[in-house]
Amino acid sequence: MKVIFVSSETVPFASTGGLGDVLASLPKALAKQDVETIRMLPLYQDIDREKYRLEKCDVELHVPLGHAWYRGTVWKQEFERVTTYFIQSHEFFDRPGIYGAHDHGYADNFERFLFFQKAVVRLIDEWAMKPDIVHCNDWQAGLVPMLLHYGIDGHFRNGREKTLMTIHNLMHQGWAPAEKFYMTNLPDSCYSMHALEFYGEMNTLKGGIVAASAINAVSPTYAEEIKTSRFGCKLNGVLYHRQNALTGILNGIDYTRWNPATDRYIPAHYSPDDLAGKAKCKESIQKDCGFKVDPGIPLLGVVSRLVPQKGIDLLLAAMEQIIATGAQFVLLGTGDDRFEDAFRELAARHPEQIHCCIEFSFEKAHCVEAGTDIFLMPSEFEPCGQNQLYSMRYGTIPLVHGVGGLEDSVVDYSEKDGTGFKFHDYTVGGFMDCLRRALTVFADDNGWKALMKRAMAKDFSVVHMARNYIALYEKILKQ
Repeated sequence: MKVIFVSSETVPFASTGGLGDVLASLPKALAKQDVETIRMLPLYQDIDREKYRLEKCDVELHVPLGHAWYRGTVWKQEFERVTTYFIQSHEFFDRPGIYGAHDHGYADNFERFLFFQKAVVRLIDEWAMKPDIVHCNDWQAGLVPMLLHYGIDGHFRNGREKTLMTIHNLMHQGWAPAEKFYMTNLPDSCYSMHALEFYGEMNTLKGGIVAASAINAVSPTYAEEIKTSRFGCKLNGVLYHRQNALTGILNGIDYTRWNPATDRYIPAHYSPDDLAGKAKCKESIQKDCGFKVDPGIPLLGVVSRLVPQKGIDLLLAAMEQIIATGAQFVLLGTGDDRFEDAFRELAARHPEQIHCCIEFSFEKAHCVEAGTDIFLMPSEFEPCGQNQLYSMRYGTIPLVHGVGGLEDSVVDYSEKDGTGFKFHDYTVGGFMDCLRRALTVFADDNGWKALMKRAMAKDFSVVHMARNYIALYEKILKQ
């Protein structure tokens, strides 16, 4: 079986969150199970060609956007049995960032990723790749199923490849004005309520949902949620119509990268059989943050994009009550200016309890996962989430809002074999009741250690995720 992944992000080359992590781990896991795996990614300006040993390929792609033609080149990397092709364009990708700079998206993002998707189809044809499955991820690959069928330049292609459209976050849909439809070179029939047209505009993700052979979301609960008006982001009706083609597969994580027994980023190693290193990791954070070093003081951690989806409004509204519990709090992340400023102000007023690193740091993220006692994820909605999975592996107990992948992956302490704490009343009161319950359990040292060991024993390996995707690919191919 040959699978081509089309995505705007892949760790370590370019990533803003979970999408990049999945595109790093899943293809590698599939390759280990003898699936021929290829990734296609834009060659952004920030990707270091020498560091990642990229090689320029002897091919030039000519891609139309409407009546204008653009040139693209291709670069290649082979690593751990996965081949990655990078689509390079001076017009569209020789600029800072992935989607924009200084927290503002580029005005031509629709054109940028339309070029990328057309270049992917052109490369598949130039090299006669003949994949069995083209696995499209989020809106930046949402037009690929239509382009494979209808072609990229107005000449009918009738591709026989099967396509899978994975929704990592339904909130991001790739809207564009109707007047840009001509750039797709798709037949006029594709601009209709049954295809790309949506409230008088184009919706790229809708195109993928409508045209793909199958659709999946990144957790079973999220797959159900997005068919409702609460979580469907206006696309719930479209998804409900295609519900027989929609499934949910929980993301997994790469335990070669996230393992407290071998992690090169943390101060001390540990395992369920020897938790001494965990205490050293906590002590290191307390010292670095200027907190009182005391294993008996609960240390709460957050690693997150500071955006409303992640429940940051709720967290800020609860901060004074969190401070009143006597707990220490460390945050790592960047996002909306108002959230960054609010946490800086809180840290300035309560330096003995609150420390905020307003930055993105892969290394520090590992340290927070290893050194804190409770990891807070009060997301308003969460397609899957991965930090709760990292946390459990590191014996850091997740406290989560019971939605999406958080509902699927965390078992509440009150239940048999509990691995964390969940709240469903999305209010400050509901969140604080859950936190106080967690702090009560934390005060019982033996009970807490037993909880840590149960959490660390859970297996959310990417190997299981890969097997589930192989089963889905095989089902699609039989259709």
